[in-house]
Amino acid sequence: MNTKQLIENHTNGNRNFIAIKLQGVNLSGINLSDANFSNSDFTDADLTNTNLCGANLTNANLSGANLVGANLSEANLTNAKLSEANLSNANLSRANLSNIDGNRAFLFCANLSQANLNQAFLFSASLSYACLSNASLKYVSLIGANLVGADLSDADLTGSYLIATNLSNANLSQANFSQVDLNTSNLSGADLTKANFNCADLTWVNLVDTNLSEVDLSSANLAHAILPDGINYQAICKS
Repeated sequence: MNTKQLIENHTNGNRNFIAIKLQGVNLSGINLSDANFSNSDFTDADLTNTNLCGANLTNANLSGANLVGANLSEANLTNAKLSEANLSNANLSRANLSNIDGNRAFLFCANLSQANLNQAFLFSASLSYACLSNASLKYVSLIGANLVGADLSDADLTGSYLIATNLSNANLSQANFSQVDLNTSNLSGADLTKANFNCADLTWVNLVDTNLSEVDLSSANLAHAILPDGINYQAICKS
């Protein structure tokens, strides 16, 4: 099916496009809302500003695709491949992104509020200034990811891996980091108001310029952590 046929079919009410091949095609700015693209291949496709609101993209391959400004709100991307895809400024609010392969994906300023990212793989992904408020990120791999200035307020990251992750100046207020591995991560300048780090691994974490007065650090591992005043926690313990 070519692009013209796809548009005509969708315009005429057809929403079933399972397992179609659309590698490298230009679908920018097109309305494809509520379509079923499960198991389809969009590798390197141009989906800039495309409307995929409510679309079914389960098991779809979107690796390397350009989704800048795309509307994916309430879309189902379970098990989708998004490695090295560009989703900057995309709307993914309330979308299901559970178990996606988003390694090295670019999500600068993306809206992921109330999204489901449980068990997602986002190794070295760029999520700087993204909105993840009230999102579910349980058992997510964000190792080496960039979340500078991101909004994770009220997000649930239970059991996730954020090793060597950059969360500087992020909004982490009331977020749940219980049992999270944050080893060597940078949280300098982050808003930690009422955040929960119960049983979290904060070894070698940078907490400079943060306020820990309302933070739950019960049973957290703070070995070698750099505290808000710049003092190494291990040095305090030995003094």
